[in-house]
Amino acid sequence: MSDSYSLLCYTRVPTSREEANNEDIAFSMHLALRSHLDGSWTPLNENYGIFFAAGVPIAAATPESRRACTAAARFKTDPYTTVRAASDAVAHGAAMPGVDIELKSLKDPHLFRLASGRFAVAATRTARGGGADGSERSAFLLATSRDLTSYDQRGLVLLGPTSGVHRPTVIYNDAERRYVIRWHDDDGHAMRAVCADIIAAVGTTLPAEPDDTSEPIAASNANDVNATSVRRDYGIADAVPGNEIDITEQEAATLIARFGRVYNTGVTVPSMTVSADLYDGEARDLIGSLGRTTAKLQYSDGSTAMRAVDWDAAQLAALADDAAAGRLKPGERRTVRGRIRQTDYPVPFAVERADPSVFAWNYNGEQLFMFIATDDTDGNCVDPNGGRTHMPLRVATSIADLSDAAGGRDREIDLLTRGDRNSEGRAMTGCFWAPELHVIGGTDGVLFMPSSAAPAADPDGTANDRAGKPDMWTGRCHIMQLRQDADGRDLDPRDPANWTVPEPILGPGERILNPVQRISLDMTVIVDSGRWYYAWQQGGSGWVPPVGRTCRRGGPADAADRRADADRRAGIRVGQHDRRRAERVRARGKDLPDLLRIARRHRLHDRTGHRAGRRARRPDRPGHVDETRLPAAEIRHVQR
Repeated sequence: MSDSYSLLCYTRVPTSREEANNEDIAFSMHLALRSHLDGSWTPLNENYGIFFAAGVPIAAATPESRRACTAAARFKTDPYTTVRAASDAVAHGAAMPGVDIELKSLKDPHLFRLASGRFAVAATRTARGGGADGSERSAFLLATSRDLTSYDQRGLVLLGPTSGVHRPTVIYNDAERRYVIRWHDDDGHAMRAVCADIIAAVGTTLPAEPDDTSEPIAASNANDVNATSVRRDYGIADAVPGNEIDITEQEAATLIARFGRVYNTGVTVPSMTVSADLYDGEARDLIGSLGRTTAKLQYSDGSTAMRAVDWDAAQLAALADDAAAGRLKPGERRTVRGRIRQTDYPVPFAVERADPSVFAWNYNGEQLFMFIATDDTDGNCVDPNGGRTHMPLRVATSIADLSDAAGGRDREIDLLTRGDRNSEGRAMTGCFWAPELHVIGGTDGVLFMPSSAAPAADPDGTANDRAGKPDMWTGRCHIMQLRQDADGRDLDPRDPANWTVPEPILGPGERILNPVQRISLDMTVIVDSGRWYYAWQQGGSGWVPPVGRTCRRGGPADAADRRADADRRAGIRVGQHDRRRAERVRARGKDLPDLLRIARRHRLHDRTGHRAGRRARRPDRPGHVDETRLPAAEIRHVQR
């Protein structure tokens, strides 16, 4: 095998968000590796973006509000940002993506090696969606990376004087110990600049000069990345190629482990020994226990997992008969074959049920599975079914029985319906979005977003065209929890009366989570090192504060809830949870500040279900096991 690989960087021609390739995704740097076998190119990260340009704060965003966004907190306003007034969010110490933070994209990515041997990316920064943002007149974007799995955006390198910076390239000249930067201006003329330290050049202006070593290009193609004359077909859907570089086998392995598909590489089962002293029932019982032997699967990322096996029943029965009758000889070896157990669920699993959540739960010793989702009938998730909005729950003893095909939809229970009131006495008339089941502080609960009837006017004073109707912009994150009896046993979740009255989650000073736009949604909960965090989004931003310090439940206390006073004050007891049931998510939550807001790249409804740098999942179905590597248990019969 060769010790070097070819790596391609590229962007894509936007198609649609349904294909996870709208402008936000297409105008980011993608990567692909070339096969040594047939020369074909394989996109990494499922042909999804890997490096995205960070947003830039506007001048009117205060230092306090900039801390609300990781990008805005680090980067300063540059000469190309739009001069405009800040949003109302700034007064609340927050920044609104797309308003207070100008979202950016990129094109023309170019990979190169630094003098240290590490990697860097030069690219043309654009406005969100690929349009010009002004920086292309005299600058290019620079980012560095240790291994191309994560990136450190350094900022803009300014060049001048020049009339446009298109398709920037950078190489390090070892002999001269300097970086040579080349580009074409608006008229297609070849230009260049040099520097000894490309990272130190960020924020400075490098002198530009004509480049006599490069050919000019047609002015009409200077800023057209889609020009057929500068494109090559790499066999990748909608690819707009940047450049290729050579990387080592180890570097390629690192990229594959991070952005490639995780696949099964092996399976092992332990050898079992049967004593010759066992006969009749004892021998049959022991052989029967072998049917519960599990297999250990190895994966390409170095991880392992234990999986149940469906062992050959006929072989086990024959072995049991021989053992019971004493026909096994000392030292004899028997092989029992089996298949990794896999469950095929119906597709589609649940029609017109968006944001689904399946939850395994021990109901006072009984294993149950619960399914909850947003009703999305006819694509209407605000007031579906002619306004008969509801929050459907399914409960079964197996995941398969939750499906439509198994009658799960027919057995749905409406935990809430339109007109039910929350703890503030406010009628919930629509949405019931993104419900999630969680065990929080030892109590089962549902996090979700209901909405209410729209007011006559929006917060800015303009008339609301949904006045009196369910309005998603009135939606706020709520929690409802399953009640327990006097002995601490959970009540039946299938009875809506056994759930507490929904309570809104409140922020500091008892204020709503989003005082500017009102809406807060998609809430989940994270626990790390005994500390709890809520996480939700609002207006294109994700928020992650610790539970009990900046967030609490709102509304009057429900006596039947039997919660402690401290629980009522804090919202949820911090650091107390049922370790048998609560999810444990490694998110370094203990290092987060009380109010860390992470800017998202997508608009509120741009839900592609993807994100940059998404790790390929380990297959839940071990269907990647080679048929030639089916597990086999070797049984040895020994004489004591």
